[in-house]
Amino acid sequence: MDTPGVVIEPETLAWLDALPEAAVWLNPEGCIGWCNAAARSLLGAQLLGKPLQDWFQPASAHQGPAWWQGGSEGLLGLPGKRWRWFRPSQAPYKGGWLCILHEVTQEHTQALAYASSLEVLAGLLTQEEKPERLFQRILEAAVKVVPGAEAGSLTLLENGAFRYVAQIGFDPGLTQHSVSYQDELRWYGLGEEAWLLGKPRLLVAPELQERSGMTATPGSEVFQKAGKIEHLKATITVPVVLQGKVMGTLNLDAFTSKEAFPRESLAIAQTFALQAATVLYGLLSRRYLAELALQDPLTGLGNRRALEESFLRVKAQAERLSLPLTLIYWDMDGLKRINDRYGHAAGDQALKILATALNSVLRKEDQAFRIGGDEFVSLHLGLPLEEAPEVVERVRAELHVEVSAGAVRVSALMDLATALSQGDAAMYADKRRARRSAVEEGF
Repeated sequence: MDTPGVVIEPETLAWLDALPEAAVWLNPEGCIGWCNAAARSLLGAQLLGKPLQDWFQPASAHQGPAWWQGGSEGLLGLPGKRWRWFRPSQAPYKGGWLCILHEVTQEHTQALAYASSLEVLAGLLTQEEKPERLFQRILEAAVKVVPGAEAGSLTLLENGAFRYVAQIGFDPGLTQHSVSYQDELRWYGLGEEAWLLGKPRLLVAPELQERSGMTATPGSEVFQKAGKIEHLKATITVPVVLQGKVMGTLNLDAFTSKEAFPRESLAIAQTFALQAATVLYGLLSRRYLAELALQDPLTGLGNRRALEESFLRVKAQAERLSLPLTLIYWDMDGLKRINDRYGHAAGDQALKILATALNSVLRKEDQAFRIGGDEFVSLHLGLPLEEAPEVVERVRAELHVEVSAGAVRVSALMDLATALSQGDAAMYADKRRARRSAVEEGF
C-alpha cells in the first residue's frame, strides 16, 4: 500500500474524504502525496508519488509549467474518448498544495461549442453561395460542435412538407425525400407545444426504431434505407424555429453508442438550431427576393429579366445538343375592352387564365414569361418551327379569350432583341389574319 507523503489533521482528512469531488495534496514538485476516494475513482488506485500532470493537461499554455501552484484561473483537461474538464481550487498546505478538482465538462463544452457555432454561422451570413452548399455547411458545423454527433441531416419546410436539403453519413439519395408536416411532428414525439418552442428530443435504440416504424407510411421503405434507421443508436431532433414558426428540423445522429450524446449535447443542439434559424431566414429572404425580382407578381410567370437570363442559357443548350429552339410571342386580344367594360380585376383574371393555360399545355422543358401588359413569350427547346401552330391551338383551346401568336426559329447568331422583334411581327401578322377572317365571316 502506498505511504502518504503528508500527514493531514483528522478533521480536515474526514472532510476531504467525504467530498464528492477529487481532492489531492501535491508536494512542491507537483507530485501527489495524498488523495481522497473520489480522486482514486477518477484517476485510478496507484497515484501517490506521481505527478498530477501525468493525468491532466492545462487548457492553455499560459498556465505555465508549474500550473498546479496556485493557478486556479486555469482549466485542466483529462484526456479520453471524450475529454473531461476540471477547474482546480488550490491553496498552500503543509509545504505543498491542496487541490480540489471541480468538474466543469458540460459548461466548458457548451462554451466552446457556442463560440465555434457563432463563428461559423456568422461567417455563413456573409457568404454568397448556392443554397445547397450553405445548407451543407450549416449541417457540417452542427455535427462538428455538438458532442457525440457522428452524422446528421437538415430539413427545410417547403409547401407543407419537410424536404431533406443536406446529409452527412447517409445515402446521398436521402436528399430526394420529403416528410409531411404531421409525420415529422409524430417522429419528433414531444407534442406541438415543445415543437414550436424548438425543444430538442433525444431517442435511443430500440425506441428509435420503434418510433420510426410507427410513423412509417406506405412506400417509405426506400427512405428508411437511405436514412439507415436500423443502424442508428441515438438521434437528436431539434425543430429549427424562428418567431414561433418551424422552418425545418436539425437531426444529429450516432451509430456507435446509445450513450453517445452527453447531457450538454441537447442544450448545445438547441442553441445551434436557434442560431441556424437566423442564417436560414436570411438565406430564404434573399432567395425569396431574388425570385420576386425574376417573377411577374400577377401571373407567377417569369418576367422580362427572367426571359433575358433564360434565353442565353436555353440558346446555348440548343446549340450544344443540336436541337431547334422556337420562340412564340403571345398577345391577348381585347384586354383594353375587357378592362373598360368589366374593370381591371376582370382584365387581371383574364391574364391569369392565359398564364394558367400556358403552364398546363407547355411541356416540362418549355418556359413561359409575361414581358409586359398583355404580352407573353414562351421558349420551346427541341420544338421545330412547323409544330408551333399545334402548340398555339392547344393553348387557345384552354381559353375563353382570343389570343394572337407568332413563332420564330431562334438561330445560333440571333440575339433576344432580334428574336422578339421577329416574333412580334409574326404575332401581328396572325392578329391581322384573325381580323380579316372575322370581317369575312360577318363579325
